[in-house]
Amino acid sequence: MPARYFLIAPKDLPASEVTACAAAACAAGDCASIVLHESARLEDVQALQALGLAVLIADVEPRIVSRLKADGLHLTHTEHNLLDLRMSLPKDAMVGLDCGTSRHQAMEAAEQGADYVGFRQKAQTGGEPLVKWWNDLAEIPAIPLDAATAAEATILAKQSDFIRPADEMWQNPAAATRVLTELNEKLK
Repeated sequence: MPARYFLIAPKDLPASEVTACAAAACAAGDCASIVLHESARLEDVQALQALGLAVLIADVEPRIVSRLKADGLHLTHTEHNLLDLRMSLPKDAMVGLDCGTSRHQAMEAAEQGADYVGFRQKAQTGGEPLVKWWNDLAEIPAIPLDAATAAEATILAKQSDFIRPADEMWQNPAAATRVLTELNEKLK
């Protein structure tokens, strides 16, 4: 099965531009989900869900995920136990954790019920690529959270079911179409 795209919207991009770029990306490739930030509104979430995206809100209280009717919570750090957070979320909400380069944190997140873990492989200083290591070991997926160029995508597609497109895609809808089209060509 070909890799799907995991989108992370920039914090400072207006909602209308996020939606326009995400729509272009979805038209150009198989986009699975998008991470929004705390400024998201209900209408933003609904517009993105209408595109077929699972909408995850980054680093907010579980009640905000519920209020926005988002599909889940994306954590870039955790001071809370994921089990406790999950109890405060709707039953079918997803929870994912950016583990940086920490294998230990990923193991703990999986034990606490995370639906996915994210790694920042470009920060890794040695050893087997984290995403590949995790996906060979665990059942829940690992998401490569570094934005990937078309050249990097062919390597990542062998390690993960997900790829995060280059941040250039957020410049405008035409850029989103171009970036996703280039990724699709590389992944054929």
